This record gives sequence, structure tokens and C-alpha cells, in this order.
Amino acid sequence: MRSLFAALLITWSIVACAQDNLTLARELIDLKSGYVQKKRLLEDARLQAYVPILLKAVGRGQDWKPSHPNWKAVESRITGDWMQLNADYLRSLGRDPAYGWFDTALARDYAQAFTAAELRQLAGFYRSAAGRTLLDLEQKLLEFYPASMVRAFALAMVGTETLSGRESELFNSPASRIRRDFVRLFETEAIIREESFRAGGAYAEASYPTVQQGAIAIAADRIDALRELLPPAQRTSIEEFLASAPGRKERAFLARTTPVTLPAPEDPVMAMEKEAAFYARLGELTAQWRALAAR
Repeated sequence: MRSLFAALLITWSIVACAQDNLTLARELIDLKSGYVQKKRLLEDARLQAYVPILLKAVGRGQDWKPSHPNWKAVESRITGDWMQLNADYLRSLGRDPAYGWFDTALARDYAQAFTAAELRQLAGFYRSAAGRTLLDLEQKLLEFYPASMVRAFALAMVGTETLSGRESELFNSPASRIRRDFVRLFETEAIIREESFRAGGAYAEASYPTVQQGAIAIAADRIDALRELLPPAQRTSIEEFLASAPGRKERAFLARTTPVTLPAPEDPVMAMEKEAAFYARLGELTAQWRALAAR
């Protein structure tokens, strides 16, 4: 009887701890204004980054470039079809394409990855003046940085974009490193970087410094405007947090988890079937895009 009672106490303690962690994780996400908007923006940027690759692949010959008479029409068609295909794919898996489920799923993953003490430490930082400033500036960075990365990706890896004269000067400017170090204060940069490596492998990893330098040149003025809003003392506090064990752990967790978090476990057989249907439909659309490019 005593052993049964002890086992029940242990079970109750584990359940209570898990519930405490989940409550703290939800409070942390609320403190950070949620992740639904960020997830939508980053997913949109990820999908947009594929458009130049698909566009480049459907044309033939040296004349297939932005000056081609069919280029704009094909680009518009690919963009619409590609976005719709991905939305349909998510719906087929039972996932809301607007990512309304994301905060709940991310809170679950936070609760599993962090202790209650760690979650309290994270919340303590984000309640501080430096933490609030970092969150505010992160929202402003989201307004332009993912789009700048998409354009830089098209420039460096596909060749469908070009830098202006001033952007070329900024690309080679010594101040580029200062802007890069500033951008690295934000979790958005880490998420984009790790997702690029995950999706693109060694080639994307090798190309990333050039892509990022292009994005920083494109967004230089807006990055400089954000730098002016960060007091030096707060930047020191932010850097100390990011160098701390909880700060490093959270940054790595978000970079690794944000792109792949699911609303719930999925049937692997069903997921494979839906993925096969996705690629089959992509093949059909690609044939249509090629026909449009060849007109």
C-alpha cells in the first residue's frame, strides 16, 4: 500500500510539474506578444524564396531572364499557384494555413524543453527594460528583414535580382559587419539562418554569408534606424542575456523548433501520402508553367 501511495505521489508530482511548465510557457509566449504573426511572416518569406528557383527552372535558353516578355506573367502565375498549393497541402494535413494553432503548439514545446526555473528566468529578462526594447525592435525588424533576405537570396543564388549602385556600395562597406552584428541580436535572424541550412543543406550554408550581406545592404537604412533606437546600456544587457545559459538555450531552441513545430502528432503514413500528392500536383503545375513560359 505504501509503495502504491508513493507511486501516486510521484505521478501527481510529474503531472503538476508539467502543468506548471505549460502555464509558464504560455505566459512567456504571451509576454512576447505571441508567435502567430511571426510564423506567418517567416513561412511567407520561405515560400517566396522558392519562387525565383521555380521561375528560373521553367524557362529555357539564355533569353529566359527578367527582360523576357513572358517573365512577369509566369512569375505571377507561379507565385499564386505555389502559395495555393502549400495552403492546400497544410489543409489536407488538418493544419490551419493561418497558423492560429502555433502559440499553443510552441508553448507545449517550450514546456518540454525548459525547466520551470529556466522559463521564469526568460520571462524575467523579457519583462526588463532591455527585454521589452528587444521585443519591440524585433517587431520592427520583421517588417522588412525577411523580405530583404528573400530578395538577397534571389540575387545571390538564382540571379533574378540585382543590387542598385548604392546597395552595391553598402554591400562592400566596412559598416556591413556592424549591421550584421546588430541583426544577430534578434531571434528572427537565427530562425531564418537555421531554416536555410535545414532546407538547403551544405550549399545554402556555404552561401548564407553572401546572402545575408546582400540583405543587410538592401535593408541598411532601416537597420541603422533600429540601431539608433537601442540604448548602449540596454544592448549590453541584451548581449549578456544572449551569452547566458538560458539565453543561448532559448535562441537555439527557437531556431531549431519554430520551422518544424506541429499542432499535434501526425500519422506518418497519411503524411507521406499527402506529401506524395503535393509533389504530384507540383509536377502538373510545373508543366503548365513551362508551357506558359514557352508561348
